[in-house]
Amino acid sequence: MASDARLVNSILIDKCKKVFERLNSLVDVGGGTGTLTKAIVDAFPHLECIVLDLPHVVANLQDSGNLKYVAGDMFKEVPASDAILLKWILHDWNDDECLKILK
Repeated sequence: MASDARLVNSILIDKCKKVFERLNSLVDVGGGTGTLTKAIVDAFPHLECIVLDLPHVVANLQDSGNLKYVAGDMFKEVPASDAILLKWILHDWNDDECLKILK
């Protein structure tokens, strides 16, 4: 699983390079421990990133530099940013819940 994540992360960073270069801020919704977000921050150090996940997921994670962990509920509020990343999120929810997340 970890090697799959590294492969997907490297492809995403490579293929979306021009998008990431134009952003100043990004929120990774449901980003867990921030594996992808850490890779993005390493590749694009100008980018301010937030990993938003449930309180028990981010409780013991440490912010570092331009990477912050925020406890929250994606159904209630997502911090403001230039872009929102939803990696492996929408497939877990039915259509009505997906619409709530996207709004």
